[in-house]
Amino acid sequence: MACALVMAAGSAMAHNLWLAPQTCNPQVGDTLKVLVGFGHEYTASRIGQKVRPGMVGAVSAIAPDGKVIQLEKKSDEEYALPITAQGSYLISVQMNPGFFSLVEGKMKRGSKKDLGEVDTCMFFQMVANAPVFAGAGGAPPAPPAGQALQVLPMGDVSKLKKGDVLPVKVMFNGTPLAGAKLRATYAGFKPPKHDPAKAPKPAPGLSPQEAARQKMMHKLAAMYPVMVETDAKGLARIKLPASGWWLVLLSHNTPYKDAAVCDKSVFKTTYTFEVR
Repeated sequence: MACALVMAAGSAMAHNLWLAPQTCNPQVGDTLKVLVGFGHEYTASRIGQKVRPGMVGAVSAIAPDGKVIQLEKKSDEEYALPITAQGSYLISVQMNPGFFSLVEGKMKRGSKKDLGEVDTCMFFQMVANAPVFAGAGGAPPAPPAGQALQVLPMGDVSKLKKGDVLPVKVMFNGTPLAGAKLRATYAGFKPPKHDPAKAPKPAPGLSPQEAARQKMMHKLAAMYPVMVETDAKGLARIKLPASGWWLVLLSHNTPYKDAAVCDKSVFKTTYTFEVR
């Protein structure tokens, strides 16, 4: 039961939300096509699974002058951003938050109040950010207010090249987050085939739940070419060994505010940019 609980929860948490702008260098006067990606695999197409109706809220962008622009919705996964001025934009999207509970080995929507007896309950909050640069580089705008978990680039994202290192800072509720485990990958990366025989054996005395968790984390680690951890000041450095579109992913869990409703809050954020 413990193993099933860990694996089912891990599968749910493996899904992510991200943005896929048509280009990171639109021109003034363009209408930029922006797609919303979802799933657990960042393929060469940068799409993933189909976004279901009602899954995401409005898609917006912070313009160079600091004003918020609401993107025009073309479909559940496609949006349009008019580029009206030169400078840096930050596009953002948030999945509509909700409760997911494990009930008799299956994930169901709802909290303890909705479903009654559950094995575990998680309240998911997912956001995604992506900068684009019209005619000039420079620092992109900060994420909009309301994003509890943030990945903030500390360098000029518009000029990144293969082999560069991107310094980032992770913030949670306005405070630097130490020990945050960042994962990064690029579109089309092919992880090596998982060989269970090469997985390290669990240390003696571990509970079945912890042994299953370690096995799952070992498998997930192979899916990402870069994994780093923030220091005491919330800082980390991400090595970029390939050109193309990159996706930085981060999760952070806290106890839910009311244990009678749910067990934990799961915050997830992604940051997408292009490397030349």
